[in-house]
Amino acid sequence: MVIGVNCGHAVSGTPGCGASGYLDESIETRNVGYEVMKELRKRGHTVYDCTNDNAQSTNGNLTAIIELANKQSLDLFLSIHFNAGAGQGSECWTYGGRNWDEARKINHNLARLGFKNRGIKDGSNLYVIRMAKAKTVLVEVCFVDTKSDAERYIKVGVSKIAAAICDGITGEKINDEEELTMSQYDELKNEISELTETVKLLATELHNIKNPMIYNYIDDNMPEWAREAVKWAVDNNILKGDENGLNLDDKDLRYIVLIKRLISSQKTL
Repeated sequence: MVIGVNCGHAVSGTPGCGASGYLDESIETRNVGYEVMKELRKRGHTVYDCTNDNAQSTNGNLTAIIELANKQSLDLFLSIHFNAGAGQGSECWTYGGRNWDEARKINHNLARLGFKNRGIKDGSNLYVIRMAKAKTVLVEVCFVDTKSDAERYIKVGVSKIAAAICDGITGEKINDEEELTMSQYDELKNEISELTETVKLLATELHNIKNPMIYNYIDDNMPEWAREAVKWAVDNNILKGDENGLNLDDKDLRYIVLIKRLISSQKTL
């Protein structure tokens, strides 16, 4: 395939660096874009760099990009961008919102890396899509001003993101299996251990809820803080058991203690 790749926006001049937040768009478009170019060339494809680094206006930047793209006879023109507006996830823009395989697969592959799939959008009004001669896909990798997206982008890393985009372009299947490093393995093992302990605690709490402790006799099994009040209630015929004993649980003990305290406070008034 012959592919033109544009790292969106300029890094100097009036247009500035595109969107910014937790990430700077023009910096990350180049990080991803040049990794995509390197990977595509490694796979045997012809790649043209259609990036414009300096422009005195947004129109000047866009015009320079299209001039670079239209000089070549491309099978595909890919423009790489990062989104803004506090949303989440990845999306691809095509002319008329056409459901091209490349756009669909790029979205799918980025979603496999943990980004929300925002689908394919109609980019007919976007200059690079409208003016490029070749089939064009503009990919918004993630949102630079959404913390979770930025953290996901940093955690996944440029290499895997670029590989996911390349796989989408060439139709290759992204590898579902990842080899864990020792540090990742230790981190996963610790997380499993913590989850196991949490499950044990929850199971104990559930058992206690379904099987509350029952106190039938005023003995050492009954909490010390409740014995005096329970004996008082029995002695005053307020509390009577049956052939199986008193059949009290913790909630009952608290009520009895409260009743004794209320009656005792009234007597002192």
